[in-house]
Amino acid sequence: MLDTLLRAAYGLNILILVPVVGSLLLSVGGPTVAVFESKVPESAGLRLLVASLWAAILACSVFGLIAPRAFVGILLLQVIYKSLYLGLFVLPLIRSQGWDTVPWGVSLSFLLIIGLWPGLIWSAWKPA
Repeated sequence: MLDTLLRAAYGLNILILVPVVGSLLLSVGGPTVAVFESKVPESAGLRLLVASLWAAILACSVFGLIAPRAFVGILLLQVIYKSLYLGLFVLPLIRSQGWDTVPWGVSLSFLLIIGLWPGLIWSAWKPA
């Protein structure tokens, strides 16, 4: 059962990340990155950094379909960086500029993941 849930998590990562990584890597520029709903200024370096990180998570998720418990660390990495993004970027943005300035698509998917993945991680790593 746990392996099935882990595979579902990796599958969700793949489903989300294939179009996102593709759009980031194929972006030719412009004023903003579409993934962030035109609410984060364009930066070629930042776009490539984010695309590289998400492509690595995508690759690990593909391998996670084959060996679910071996790649559970990628879920932990996601919980950590997404929590930091929400706490260090989104919350201060809401306080300083309001709710309308937040890229909610990304932020809500991050909230979903940090809400669900810790239970999977704990189940995979808890002592017998």
